[in-house]
Amino acid sequence: MDFQKTEKQSEAIRLMSAFKFFTVFGGSRSGKTFILIYILVARASRCKSRHVIMRQTFNAVKRSIFMDTLPKVMRICFPDLPYKVNKADLIMYLPNGSEIHMAGMDNGKAVEKILGTEYATIYFNEASEMEYSSVQLVLSRLAQKTELTNRVFFDFNPPNKTHWSYWLVIKKLNPIDEEPLPNPDDYGHILMNPKDNLVNIDEEYIALLESMPEEQRNRFLLGLFGDESDGQVYYGFNREEHVAKVEKDGGQLFIGMDFNVDPMTAVVCQVVNREFHIIDEIYLNNSDTFRMVSELKKRNYFGTVIPDSTGKNRKTSGKSDHLILKEAGYHIPPVRNPFVTDRVNNVNRLFTANRIKINPRCKKLINDLEKVAWKDNKLDQKTNKNLTHISDALGYFLWWVDAIKVKTQTQGIVFE
Repeated sequence: MDFQKTEKQSEAIRLMSAFKFFTVFGGSRSGKTFILIYILVARASRCKSRHVIMRQTFNAVKRSIFMDTLPKVMRICFPDLPYKVNKADLIMYLPNGSEIHMAGMDNGKAVEKILGTEYATIYFNEASEMEYSSVQLVLSRLAQKTELTNRVFFDFNPPNKTHWSYWLVIKKLNPIDEEPLPNPDDYGHILMNPKDNLVNIDEEYIALLESMPEEQRNRFLLGLFGDESDGQVYYGFNREEHVAKVEKDGGQLFIGMDFNVDPMTAVVCQVVNREFHIIDEIYLNNSDTFRMVSELKKRNYFGTVIPDSTGKNRKTSGKSDHLILKEAGYHIPPVRNPFVTDRVNNVNRLFTANRIKINPRCKKLINDLEKVAWKDNKLDQKTNKNLTHISDALGYFLWWVDAIKVKTQTQGIVFE
């Protein structure tokens, strides 16, 4: 049943047994997927059990795993182990009754089946393509009782350091709130690169990777996470400079607000000597404007609300969001959303001028400012759907209180 493992693959097998959550990351064609599938099949062959391999899309898991790597692993590593497959549902059956399921996150029916079943192993293949909320949902199914120790595997080519995988795997922090993981010793990882797998790839492929631009070479040859500033939207923010224990001082309160339903967010602000102090945040899941009003009053926050201007017409709660706030006693001045790029540039301008201070209790806002990234020239709202909303709320307030003066010149007349 043995095969000629590389030194790194042997190391991965040794390390895996020490951790409940084990990650193999690194450059392309380094043998990451092959060795994790080998480990998964070996586990399945020990006793009757269920295991699942998840990928972002159904087509990818079918083409890459079901039709390629899995049968290759069986042929090379387990030539005497018979098995059957269900091509429609992407399931492999072993003689001892074990099942290996494969599914894409984009296949609703398949995910529904996954969520109705318990597993001894959950393997997230190319996990950097997945949203963390989806990963959390599937993790709830790591619950099958067998003689095996239940385990979770991840593999990926390292993305940017703002990605949830870097925070979870390397920093061992909860990607949502940046709190330390309650069980950091359960998490282990190994870096595996193409040069660790030279016995299985040719030198021309290494030469190809070495000829790539630096950013791609770092990722696909050296297995390095991208710099935090690559694509970072709020590059002007620096935790050491801009996080301080600013508190409510009795002056006027301003509340920047974003009306997204899940989450619905607000930042509570004051203007102090031309500085903007963010003293608190409100972050409500599956909420509406009535609940936001209730939470503001509960914390004794009254004043002027600077909201997303679309709330004048949008109704997350029956009445328009602006009307609900006005009827609750909050003042809403005339507002108009700027272009997203103008709003972002304004926030960065004020951070760079060191005119913003954020109370450390505003963990969601700080997390947002460090992780929101550009993707296809837009704010990336797909990689992590929890991001962008509370920083939007900050941006609305800052644009209203101190906007960039945009100059447009037409026929000798300058408009500001």
